[in-house]
Amino acid sequence: MPRIWFITGCSSGFGRELAIAAANKKDTVVATSRDPSKLADLASLGIIAKKLNVQGSDAEVKAAIDDVLSTVGPIDILVNSVGYILEGSIEECSHEEIIDQFDVNVFSHMRVLRAALPSMRSRKSGVVASFGSIGGWNGFPVTGMYCATKAAVALYTESLRHEMAPFNIDVTCIEPGFFRTNVLTEGHKVSAKNHIAELKAGTQATRDALTAYSLNQPGDPVKGAQVIFEALTKTGRCEGRSLPGRLALGRDSLAAIGGSIAREQEMLDDWKEIIGSTDCEDVKN
Repeated sequence: MPRIWFITGCSSGFGRELAIAAANKKDTVVATSRDPSKLADLASLGIIAKKLNVQGSDAEVKAAIDDVLSTVGPIDILVNSVGYILEGSIEECSHEEIIDQFDVNVFSHMRVLRAALPSMRSRKSGVVASFGSIGGWNGFPVTGMYCATKAAVALYTESLRHEMAPFNIDVTCIEPGFFRTNVLTEGHKVSAKNHIAELKAGTQATRDALTAYSLNQPGDPVKGAQVIFEALTKTGRCEGRSLPGRLALGRDSLAAIGGSIAREQEMLDDWKEIIGSTDCEDVKN
């Protein structure tokens, strides 16, 4: 029986590739975008294009979800894919730019979840996946706000995973490395309007690296989408596996996440005695 997918952010990147991967397996896919005309070419695959402004009100998002539930059917797999990179140092990013970054990358997930989870809970069935990043493990210059949003996604997902376990709902945070999407291209990556010349010493090298890496990333998004499909449906190479709470993706994610874990373990080992010296006197070892 075909599964029903609801995927945000399908005009480009992983959202689009995952919609295609699921449709090619004869699943029913509802693909969303602010501008559904950008999804018109997906109709030939049977993909249902739906307008969704993830920054809209709770009522707007709920109306979109309710329409899918009543006209298409119960959502089996929900994927929060929408997101973008705000490029700018911590000091350069304005309050409004930071709020917008968090609103798209984090708060929009909450709006979708509040609308979709009641149906999943009532059926005691479903899969929820939200896109994090290797940036959620490491803070990099000029992408600090993006990295902060992805760390937030990873931790809210961990909490949600525990909350949904009694309802037989799988929850995971997908954490890709660098994949060859348009996420780093102009028009997708957003630059802070404020520029502070003195900060170039600590930021310019990363800016230049991101520009050079754009459309030269090592990961193939088609292959990545296929792994995500298999992981969320527990088919193919993922048959018989339990879906992890954080699912790394891409060869470079192994080094990035492994390096972060090793760095923190080294700190804990080096500072162990000092860190552990703060208990109250009446606490027994």
